[in-house]
Amino acid sequence: MTVIFEHSLSTLTNLETLGGELEIVTWQEYPALRLEKGLALFPAHNIDEARIQVWILTEKPAYPGVAFRIFDRLNFELAYAVPHVSGQWDALQYDPVFHGSNTWQVYYGSSYQRPAQVPTGRWFLLQVDFSGQRAAISVDGQSPLVVERLAHPVRKGLCGLWAYHPAYFRSLSVTTCPEGAITSGSKPRSPDETVQAWFLEDFGVVTCEPNGVLNLNRYLPHSWGEVCLVRYFDKLEPGPVMFDLGFSDMVRLELDDQLIFEGTNTFKDFSNRAARGYAELGAFSRQHVVSAGHHCLTARLRMSEPYGWGLILAVLGDHIHWQPAALS
Repeated sequence: MTVIFEHSLSTLTNLETLGGELEIVTWQEYPALRLEKGLALFPAHNIDEARIQVWILTEKPAYPGVAFRIFDRLNFELAYAVPHVSGQWDALQYDPVFHGSNTWQVYYGSSYQRPAQVPTGRWFLLQVDFSGQRAAISVDGQSPLVVERLAHPVRKGLCGLWAYHPAYFRSLSVTTCPEGAITSGSKPRSPDETVQAWFLEDFGVVTCEPNGVLNLNRYLPHSWGEVCLVRYFDKLEPGPVMFDLGFSDMVRLELDDQLIFEGTNTFKDFSNRAARGYAELGAFSRQHVVSAGHHCLTARLRMSEPYGWGLILAVLGDHIHWQPAALS
């Protein structure tokens, strides 16, 4: 490995901030950078692959991590540990940022999350390797979360430290990514019968992520707030159709202007998986008898929190023929 750069994080020299509050403190006998919230950037280094290691400590619930390939302040790759859910399925999280929004309610499951033992109240080592479309994220040498397909294009960008709620960082090291450092992981897969593309009114055709979820943050800034998605299909014979959907944050699903489902799904707490507000199948479904003929399916979504704005929809039934999204 070749050292690209190192930073003790005992000084603010060669550090910039994007929305963060930075200060140097002494914590548990070490000089360290305290980051209240936001990004601390290293502006002199533009890289597309590396190994980043940094020591981190939190005392209360927080989301400390590493940002890389920072193209601009609103779009970058993000990986972090979650000490207050240590041992749970999402103690390690890949959470790409689009248009300034986190998207963990869209990027969930074994392709983007992994359990790990992440301590509170003592230092732990976070390591992030990234090369090409892949990354590996680990804590204290435990088995890594391997992301097989990063969400942003491969390109050079800045790297930095990220926090949501206060965290302490020390002894940053950035080196070349060792060959073979990134092992195989769980590849994202779209569930059967999911709608893979939509026509977004006043925008055009939008396509779903590899896990089948439409990430609206990829296409739109926060200011849109509400969208209308449309698809047309033909039902060759009459019969029942099951609409299985996951969404974030609010949705109204209509068939030929008739309401099928309306609901809200947002982050509530850490009590269980359902309370996280993931846009995943299995929690909301409706069966509807559909006549033979040409039909219009409409999904109206609204955003209410910056954790991921999107939809996944599986349409289960016989004799369904989808029209191209571009014709919607």
